[in-house]
Amino acid sequence: MAKTDNRVRYTKKVLKDAILEILKEKPVDRVTIKELCEKAEINRGTFYLHYNTPLEVLKEIENDFITEHLAHFSPYMQSSTETGYLQGMFACILDNGDICKILMGKNGDPQMKESLCLAIRDSAVNDWQKEFPEYDREKLEYVFDFVFPGATQTVLGWLENDRGLTVEDLSRRLDRLGHYCHLAIREF
Repeated sequence: MAKTDNRVRYTKKVLKDAILEILKEKPVDRVTIKELCEKAEINRGTFYLHYNTPLEVLKEIENDFITEHLAHFSPYMQSSTETGYLQGMFACILDNGDICKILMGKNGDPQMKESLCLAIRDSAVNDWQKEFPEYDREKLEYVFDFVFPGATQTVLGWLENDRGLTVEDLSRRLDRLGHYCHLAIREF
């Protein structure tokens, strides 16, 4: 039984490594099973024992990443200050920069950002409700829906272009932008 488990783990690992390598060059919707199997050096039959499509391989990588690193993306599991929370999140992203660039970049699964957003949305809005009790939840959700895509794109640009900012600098800047968005809630 242990041999089977080790073989399954090995097969999934080489498939995951292979798809991440391929995604550096082309989008997931253009990855073929033949190409993926050749890169992983396994046969198609072995592939079909575990997955039906290359996107399923990518989805498993995404789910593993979110599960493994969710603590870094959830405000309640981090520092009590937003800047401290952001530093923890950005340090995690920087430590996993290659996989983050692939998962959230142009060749990854377009749904990855949405999956991450859903994983942290309630926690972030709950945190903001405690900080801004005078605002109703709906207004805070509008702010989150506005801030999250911009912050995600900013972080991807930071990773891809090495903009020379430290984790602390990026955290401080995005915290200030978030603060100004909170002030804009009054106008809703």
